[in-house]
This record gives sequence, C-alpha cells and structure tokens, in this order.
Amino acid sequence: MKLEQKFFVGAFDVDGEKKITNAALLEILSDMSMLHGAISGQTKTDRKSDISWVVLGWRMKIYRRPNMFSTLRAVTWARDYNRVRAGRDYIIYDEDDHIVVKATAEWVALDVPTGRFLRITPELMEPFDPEPESINFPEYTFPSLRQIDKSGTEVRVRGEMEINRMMYDYNGHVHNCVYQNLAEQILPEEEFHHSFNEVVILYKLEITTQKKVLLEYSVEGGQHIVAVRQPEDRKPHAIVIMSDGEE
Repeated sequence: MKLEQKFFVGAFDVDGEKKITNAALLEILSDMSMLHGAISGQTKTDRKSDISWVVLGWRMKIYRRPNMFSTLRAVTWARDYNRVRAGRDYIIYDEDDHIVVKATAEWVALDVPTGRFLRITPELMEPFDPEPESINFPEYTFPSLRQIDKSGTEVRVRGEMEINRMMYDYNGHVHNCVYQNLAEQILPEEEFHHSFNEVVILYKLEITTQKKVLLEYSVEGGQHIVAVRQPEDRKPHAIVIMSDGEE
C-alpha cells in the first residue's frame, strides 16, 4: 500500500540559494516512515509505542531542488523483508509532478517494552501491505559499514563537536536526520556550500547521552565520507557518504 502526504518547504528547510537542503529532504522521508507506522496502528501518537522501527541505513538520490515555500508530495511504501530487516522506498514530487527524490531505507523492528529486536513476520508487515514489485534501485544493496570504515583511509579533517539537547528526538537518542547536519559541520568550506545529490547514511551505534562526538572527514573515489565516532575509542556511531551521484 502506497501512502501519500504533502509537505511545505519552510524557510528553515533551505540553503543560501533558497533551495531545499538534504537534511530537510531526509526529514520528510523519516516523517513518512513514522506516518505509515501510525496509520498501521504500530506507532502511537499520544503515548509510548509497543513497536519502534529503527533505521539502519538511507540512500537518497536528488534529481532537483525545489525553492522555499514550495509544496511537495511524498510517497512511501513497504518494499520487501526478511526475518531481520524490512525495506522501504520513497519518491518525492514537486508541484509539477517532477521527481525530486528517490530513496530507499532498511529498518529493524524493536520491541519497546523489552528492548529486543523483533523477528519480522508476515503478521508484523501485513498492515503495510508490502509491494515487492515496486523497487527504486533494483540492483542496489547497502554497503557494510565495516567495508566503508577502513583504517587505511586518510583523514583530511578531524574535530570534536558537542551534542546538545535539541538534537534528540522523543525516543531519547540523536534523531537519525541530525547525522546529516553533523557531517556537514566538518566539511571544508568549499564543500559545505556544495549540494551533494546523493547521500548514503549507515548507522551503527545510537547516541543516547549528551556528550561530544568525533567527526572525521575523508575523500575516496569521489565520495565525501564523514565518520561520526565516540571520541574515547573511535567506535562509529554512523558513516555519512556524500557524492554527486552516478549519471
């Protein structure tokens, strides 16, 4: 079952050219996922949910950037699943029905009362009515975080950043879309103003307490890679990969 919802591009959602940012687009995708969960009855809007869907990775490909005060139409659907992970795809359209974004994500289901991951069953997925024949990127598989996070990669810029309360969501951990903002803070000035048209985010370890994170920026094969790490042992919280995308 495909779900549609309209979104308004506000003044905080755009860059200096008044074009929608990658972080704002990711927030639309995240909201669409949560909305589908609410419609399914699994995500509660007034109390703690029994089931929480946790994102493992995003891939977002941007085809055009609408201006401030545009209205966008977002579509999402559950794609396929196995016992461990569920796939979800997304398309965002502009006011002329041109494609703005195609995206995909992988999710796991968490039993909130016990804190344990759930086996994904047909019964768990039934409310979403999956559409395995609708696939945005048929040949794509998410790279492993370990594969990307290679010790031999040269770090060009390294710095620490304080995590503050505004970065947390109602689940008590740093919101998944905030990692895009964190990654942009360590980019060199000439790259900070560059609009990357493809973003992949791989999550490993959630940030649940207020502290600093270590940001490490490297470049490899046209990909701008930012690792968000624990400062004390360099264990990764997430890896953000930005590029101009494939033609």
